[in-house]
Amino acid sequence: FSPEFTEQLKNIKLPATRLELLVKMLRKTIREYKNTNKVAAEKYEDLLRKTLEAYHERKEALAAEEASATQSEAVSAIIDEATRQAMELLHQLGEDKESFRGLGLTFEEKAFYDILIYLRDKYNFVYGEDKRVGSLIINDKCKALAKKIKELIDVQSSFTDWLNNQKIRADLNQKIYFCLRAAGYPPQYNQEVFEQVMEQVEHFKEYGGE
Repeated sequence: FSPEFTEQLKNIKLPATRLELLVKMLRKTIREYKNTNKVAAEKYEDLLRKTLEAYHERKEALAAEEASATQSEAVSAIIDEATRQAMELLHQLGEDKESFRGLGLTFEEKAFYDILIYLRDKYNFVYGEDKRVGSLIINDKCKALAKKIKELIDVQSSFTDWLNNQKIRADLNQKIYFCLRAAGYPPQYNQEVFEQVMEQVEHFKEYGGE
C-alpha cells in the first residue's frame, strides 16, 4: 500500500502486466489477512472475484468481434478500468486492515468485532447501538464482547501446547459459549450464530493464535 508500490506500478509499461501484478498483490494480502480475520477477508475475496469476472466478460465480448484498431483501444480501456477497480479495492483493504485503531481495538480483537457485526446483520437482530464516525461503524457492545472473547483466548493460550490439547480447547469453547449467552448475543438463542462465532474462534486459534 506504500507510495513506492504505487510508483512501481506506474513504471510498468504493459497495462496487462500491471494489472496482473496488482491482482497478485491483492490475492496475497487477502490471504494473509484471512489468517486473522476470516469474515473481512472473505468480503474482499468476493469483491475481487466480481471485479475479475466483469473484466473477463468484457474482454470475451470484444474477442468475439473482428480485430480492429477500435477494438484495441477498447481492450486498453477495459484493462484500465479493471486496474482502477483493483487499485480502489487495494486501498479499501488497506483502510480495513488499519481500522482497528479508530475502533479502539487491537488488530486481533477487530476480527471478533467484525464477525459479531456481520452475524448481527446477517440474522437481523438488534445488539447495541451503531455510531458512524467517518467511515467506521462503532458499536460499543460488540467492542466489549470482542475484547472478552479475545481475553478468554489469551488465558487459554498461556498454557503450553494449548493448540494440541483437546481438553483446553473444549474448555475454551465452553467459556466462549457461556460468555456469548451472558452477554445476550444473540438476544434469542440461535445455534447457527454460536457455531459461526466459534468457526472464527477456531480459525483464529489455528492461524492467528499461535
